[in-house]
Amino acid sequence: MRIVGISHKTRYWQHYAFSNPPDGYRYSRMVDVPWHVLGVRDQFLAHTKFFLPVKHADLYHTYNSVVANHRPWVIEVESYLPRYKPMRETHPLFKWGQRRLAGSDCKALIFTSRHTLGMNRDKLAAVGVDPSKMQVIYRAVEQYQPGEKDPAHFTILFAGNGFYRKGGIELLKAFKRLGRADVRLVIVSTLEVDWGITPSPDDIAFAERTIAGDDRITLHRGLGHAALLQLMRKAHVFASTTFADPFNNTVLEAMGAQLPVISSRVSSIPEIVDHDRNGWLLEVEGRASDAIADELAGRLRQLMDDPVLLQRMGGESLAVVRERFDLRVRNAALRKLYDGITG
Repeated sequence: MRIVGISHKTRYWQHYAFSNPPDGYRYSRMVDVPWHVLGVRDQFLAHTKFFLPVKHADLYHTYNSVVANHRPWVIEVESYLPRYKPMRETHPLFKWGQRRLAGSDCKALIFTSRHTLGMNRDKLAAVGVDPSKMQVIYRAVEQYQPGEKDPAHFTILFAGNGFYRKGGIELLKAFKRLGRADVRLVIVSTLEVDWGITPSPDDIAFAERTIAGDDRITLHRGLGHAALLQLMRKAHVFASTTFADPFNNTVLEAMGAQLPVISSRVSSIPEIVDHDRNGWLLEVEGRASDAIADELAGRLRQLMDDPVLLQRMGGESLAVVRERFDLRVRNAALRKLYDGITG
């Protein structure tokens, strides 16, 4: 049994993937300095790992983090490398990270999507990283049977703390345009203003007023992941026309719960949602908020008024997950990679 050392598994998908290793391997949490626990926010320290030599590992597999140890390692990433911003790319430590990625200890760069590979490949190759070390291995998601759904109401689910970045305003507008008593909107969000989109004071006031003033809308703040999964099982559709997302794992989890998805044609999402198969991808870049809301309302009406389409798209979400995002698919690719490293 070979040991793959990991740095953490704090996110739900990480816990799932790193608790279920490929055949012949075992994941083991290595010992390093827990900078986040100490309150240190420096991105170089957060995304550089020096594992203390107290536990054996045949190789390391990190998420977003460059490894300083002279031992074989692979890095998995959803955005850019090295993940040291706002550090300048001319900074000596940034260049050190690039040299580590190009060096012989780093055996593979695993990108979570073709989109992410494309945005990194040329820049990394220019600093000496061998393109043959770069590959795409998708995340894996658990799969669930649908729960009992409310027969009297059509339930739309939105989940994401970055409410405005993930299309929350457009969804509220679309919901109001539906003008139907038999529809419900469930929002799981802290209504954060995070990055990528800065809403106007009027937008924030509209969101707060609309959510508070409509008894068809339910807002859950700080809901646990297990409870969110149960809401997914009971919903009819997941909607999030996000404007910016490296990789929207919540969309993937909704598909694992067999929900049709209405999202947007940005970043890696077209690799997750098949347009016209298990949902729709709306154009959002450079488009007016009201135009997005109008199209979103139209797509929601389609699903509300066509139960056959609703059921078919939900089933196709599960089919897409099994084709690309099943744990067995991921582990087969990882085993091949690990075997090539460990011999």
